[in-house]
Amino acid sequence: MRRANFKKRLIVYGPILISLVILVVLVYPNLDSILETVKTARPFYLSCSFLFSVASYILIGLSMWEVLKILGHKLPFWEAIGIAYVSTTVNYFVSSAGVSGFATRAHLLSRRNIPYGISVTSSVVISVFIYLVLSLIIVEAMILQMFKSTNTGLAFVEGIAGVLAVLSFAFILVLLFFHHELRSVWARKIYSLVNHLLYAFSKKEIPEETFLQFESQLAKGIHTIQARRYELPLVAAYICLDWICNILILHYAFRALGVHMHTSTLIIGFALGQIMTVIPILPGGLGAMEAAMTAAYSGMGIPVGQALTASLIFRLFYYLIPAFSSIFIYWGLRMSEPAYDFSGRSHRKHGGEHADRKIP
Repeated sequence: MRRANFKKRLIVYGPILISLVILVVLVYPNLDSILETVKTARPFYLSCSFLFSVASYILIGLSMWEVLKILGHKLPFWEAIGIAYVSTTVNYFVSSAGVSGFATRAHLLSRRNIPYGISVTSSVVISVFIYLVLSLIIVEAMILQMFKSTNTGLAFVEGIAGVLAVLSFAFILVLLFFHHELRSVWARKIYSLVNHLLYAFSKKEIPEETFLQFESQLAKGIHTIQARRYELPLVAAYICLDWICNILILHYAFRALGVHMHTSTLIIGFALGQIMTVIPILPGGLGAMEAAMTAAYSGMGIPVGQALTASLIFRLFYYLIPAFSSIFIYWGLRMSEPAYDFSGRSHRKHGGEHADRKIP
């Protein structure tokens, strides 16, 4: 039992500890410069940066709301925003290559009688668009870097690696999603692996009938997406606007510090930082993203203190504040569940029975 508890804690807290060590090594030598820079920060631009963070999360929620609507499961708008908000921030503390966010979203949606297959379908569709748009941003940054400097060096190699990693992940998702035979084979393998892990940690397993029901729901969701694919451009538009808001968070963070830069410089540094966020072991690329952004912008002539401070403001507004506030949103979502038992006794509707009976 103690060994199982140690494994759980290591999986959750190990990546966070690594990220904190990277941050300390990065921040400590530049602490005086950061403090001096923060003193001169302009509140108006900081407010703009924070508001674009809020807008970004609303757009993430809109994309999920729209995909669920296409799949025939329309949620109240603000509930969809809240679920997307919470599930997105979960990955910033629990590094799991996106699996923890998928699981949280599926759990919250199941409480509103939305099948797990539909939850996974919506998550995969959104993830594919997110990674495709990110790959376009990285490609644009690479092209801009080539025009700005003849000595692209490491930045160019990182860009190539980032594009390949992001596009490969998106391609694998699409292939597994739409290729029936591959999907069936890998669904069975993942089911066996998940059951093995669940049993190792909790001595519980997912029933076979639950897995078969999930497969049926997933196939139905995929067929619906294929039949209504002409409605997906609106989802793509929301995702594009979300990425634009992300870039503007960083833009106004720099403006708050009195740094004016060309749009191409902004995009190059942003893209190099975002490449680091796809590292599965680190939650949200914590530490690695700040290091990459600081190196990129300082290499383009921006003082290290200002570059590092702007990246930390981006982290604060887009990652940390939303992550902590999502605790209260999660509580509100639980309280608003149709089957929530205010007396504290276990009493739920049919939509959550399968998950609660066998899986913690």
